[in-house]
Amino acid sequence: MIYKIKKDLLKKYIDGLLEKYEVWGPKKIGNDTVFSKLKSGEEFIDARTLLGPKESIYPIKEKIGEMESKEIIVMGIKSCDLRAYRMLDDVLGIDEFYSSRRRNVHFLNFVCTEPCEYGFCSTFFGPRLDEYEMQFTDIGEYYIVESKNDKLIGRDFENATEDDLKILESKMRDFYNKMPPMNIENLHKKMSWDDPRYREFSKRCISCGACNFACPTCFCFDTYDDDGLYREWDSCILSGFTRMAGNVNPRNTLDLRLRQRFMHKLRYHYENFSYYLCTGCGRCIEVCPVRIDIRDFIRGVGP
Repeated sequence: MIYKIKKDLLKKYIDGLLEKYEVWGPKKIGNDTVFSKLKSGEEFIDARTLLGPKESIYPIKEKIGEMESKEIIVMGIKSCDLRAYRMLDDVLGIDEFYSSRRRNVHFLNFVCTEPCEYGFCSTFFGPRLDEYEMQFTDIGEYYIVESKNDKLIGRDFENATEDDLKILESKMRDFYNKMPPMNIENLHKKMSWDDPRYREFSKRCISCGACNFACPTCFCFDTYDDDGLYREWDSCILSGFTRMAGNVNPRNTLDLRLRQRFMHKLRYHYENFSYYLCTGCGRCIEVCPVRIDIRDFIRGVGP
């Protein structure tokens, strides 16, 4: 079903959700806009955050064996981040600690109607998705709400009209005109093991790992013992990622680690799952202190 809700009633709707669920959403903390737990609808901001809400079901650090079963609403997640969750499901879905949280999370994604500075989601099937639970699009006075879960529809929702849908389609056409998709046909077949740009990038990269930690689709982790068994995010850019006993490291230089990052995103994952491990969110570009740009890399892949 397709509904609409007045924008000035959205905070009231969120307050209603908070009576039943833990709700995460974008909000201001100091001068920063971050994805965090909401205490009231007044805190909610329809904005893209520098870091997505991946931590809501895949914590940066977790103690293995501790499982939660509470229902969570992730409100205001951008479409690029929602697509990333679908990708994480394919890899981490067999993990009971991940899937126990995932089963209890409802995603209410918000479609971007203006391209962001670093994004290229139109290349990877965004910003309006076919797979969603509830999808909100700003059309001015209202949000259009495409719903596949009417359990979450509130009393202030109305049925969308034909005129509303025409505005929605017009906004999407404008978006794609401003952000035309790049040509990625057979990109995985064109990816080269010997691309000289891996070494060129290694001369600039400082191995900070920001690209991995900001990426909504990165899922690699390490485990260690303390007062129990812990799991925490890891980065394939860091030198210790592939270090083994005896100090053996098959990726002991930065160019090899950069090659792994690009090849995994744009070739290996496609060969296993038939889609690229990228949603075009652009966060890896935004957080990179030396401005390594995956868009330029994709455009420069051979014919």
